[in-house]
Amino acid sequence: MSVATIEEGPLLGPSFFLSRTALRSLALAHRDGYGAARPYPHVVIDGFLGERLASGLAEVFPGASEAHWKRRDHQEQAARLGQLQRKAFEGVHGALRHLLSELSSMSFLDFLETLTGVQGLIADPHFRGAGLHLTLRGGHLALHADFNRDRFRALSRRLTVLYYLNPGWEAAWGGDLELWNADLTRCETKIAPLLDRLVVMAHGDTYWHGHPSPLECPEGRGRAAVAAYFYTAEASPDAPEAHSAIWAPGRSGSSTE
Repeated sequence: MSVATIEEGPLLGPSFFLSRTALRSLALAHRDGYGAARPYPHVVIDGFLGERLASGLAEVFPGASEAHWKRRDHQEQAARLGQLQRKAFEGVHGALRHLLSELSSMSFLDFLETLTGVQGLIADPHFRGAGLHLTLRGGHLALHADFNRDRFRALSRRLTVLYYLNPGWEAAWGGDLELWNADLTRCETKIAPLLDRLVVMAHGDTYWHGHPSPLECPEGRGRAAVAAYFYTAEASPDAPEAHSAIWAPGRSGSSTE
């Protein structure tokens, strides 16, 4: 069962929508594996959107000179392009912008909650630190644990979602996402960035990951990923007690005549 349906529109062209029912079935099928995964909870799901849709998204993923990328070249990360959200994804193909929207949708949030057991998840429509990422030949991302708070909204980071769009990716090029144990003594899982592969992983301050070895892909190719982060709100001790709507007395709108 596909998790997405493709519809044709006369003005917008083909669009797709995630199926809440299919996603729930997918989440239930992978729920136990997510919780039992090592070195920390995560899941790898292949064929997430289907080859036809994924290939189309890969074709319109912007190259190094086709978008307002911000490049990072530091000791911790090199030849990494991102930050398209700074200009509200201006110039990014509508199909990719639609994918970002669907990753923030009710259907996808329900999928994540069923898969992980984390309730009350909140998407980030601003995609701070997330969105589209492209790593070029020679680029790398050192092992790290992700930032833990959305300081603008006072939210706690709970999940990271990665979706890869790399057709024909070869093992010799590297780029595997490495998941390391808490004391950084060994890599326990390697995940190749293959086309139409979805990764969901829990957040934690000792949940080390990255792709630390420089990419050896050909010039003109890159490691393309779509990233989305999800949060929960913390209960505040001075928050007002929750209540339902308060109706003004004698203003129900009904007539007594």
